[in-house]
Amino acid sequence: MNEPFTHAIPILHTLHEHGYQAYFVGGAVRDVLLGREIGDIDIATDATPDVVESLFDKTVDVGKEHGTVIVLLDGVSYEVTTFRTESEYEDFRRPKEVAFISSLKEDLLRRDLTINAVAMDIHGDIIDHVGGKRDIKRRRIQTVGDPACRFQEDSLRMMRAVRFLSQLGFELSKETEEAMKKDKHLLANISVERKKIEMEKLLKGRYCEQAIKVLISTKLYEELPGLKDQLNETFQAFPYYLLDGLDEVWGAFIHLLGLDEAEAVSFLKEWKLSTKLLKEAVAISKYVDCDWDAEKMFEAGEHVLLSSMKITQLKHERRIFFDELEAAKRSYDALPIKQLQDLAVSGKDLMAFRQKPAGKWIAEELASVKKAVLQNQLENRKEAIEEWLIACDQRLEND
Repeated sequence: MNEPFTHAIPILHTLHEHGYQAYFVGGAVRDVLLGREIGDIDIATDATPDVVESLFDKTVDVGKEHGTVIVLLDGVSYEVTTFRTESEYEDFRRPKEVAFISSLKEDLLRRDLTINAVAMDIHGDIIDHVGGKRDIKRRRIQTVGDPACRFQEDSLRMMRAVRFLSQLGFELSKETEEAMKKDKHLLANISVERKKIEMEKLLKGRYCEQAIKVLISTKLYEELPGLKDQLNETFQAFPYYLLDGLDEVWGAFIHLLGLDEAEAVSFLKEWKLSTKLLKEAVAISKYVDCDWDAEKMFEAGEHVLLSSMKITQLKHERRIFFDELEAAKRSYDALPIKQLQDLAVSGKDLMAFRQKPAGKWIAEELASVKKAVLQNQLENRKEAIEEWLIACDQRLEND
């Protein structure tokens, strides 16, 4: 059994010792069967949340009403959730009621996808009541039971299915795909915040290009913020997974949609991005395909410079040239100033030098000094700058 599981075995032992069932479930079990790196480990049990809290010293209530308690063991968090069934769903997202039960099988039957509904016992033996092992072997995304019922219960499951396709490189089963086409309109009932979480995970998946094609073929994209009339071939073909932060991903997204700055701001607001992330994404998008010089490097800053260069390389070459990024970083590091405050003179200095009151002329003169310093025409020293300004005045008088 893999080390992450062995570390969690004491939790199963404790539950067993007190007469309760306990199994590893969900994505970690799926990833073991796929030979992938294991993420968070979840545990399912017939012990109620109150019992779980009573059996372990360190717990966190993150949703007892839905059966989930976090157990902390040696600094690692494990979600322990009581077997449950769910009543009729409301608002196409949440069940009206949750009932705790004693059957692992019934608990697995309520889950979204077969590949996520496989369990493993304390000995490493797999329990599969829904054909999850078969679908993992076939590399197929299939809902547990009738896909139409699953999507009508919780329509976000459509986005989750495509997101797992992006992360795993699987294909949708025909039944699941047809149900998506029929019920895509139900996504209108899901909050933008939840759609955004799934979309960001989808774009960061290794097989995101395949997933984007599925968004288009099923027309799910029509139910996503701002995308109904936006998709194009350039957008479909981009390897977002090679980018790093979400600012780069959204920056590439809006660039490939061909949005200008105002349109990009409006579009990203529809997705309810934070103000900080929105500004970073728009700035990165602005400099894609830029012809760089010292002034533009200064204006963009190091992060935007390197991020927009990566997007440019992927757009045209389908790969990232790290030697070019290193060269760009060296050029940026060699700039005599990185921000306006680095200039050896301030607005107050100019007012004292010119013996003039504040006005628009200060920003204009600082811009001229900045440009000369960046172009290595002027040394960034107060005395040198004052001499340069005098020389400029003399040239203007002679002209």
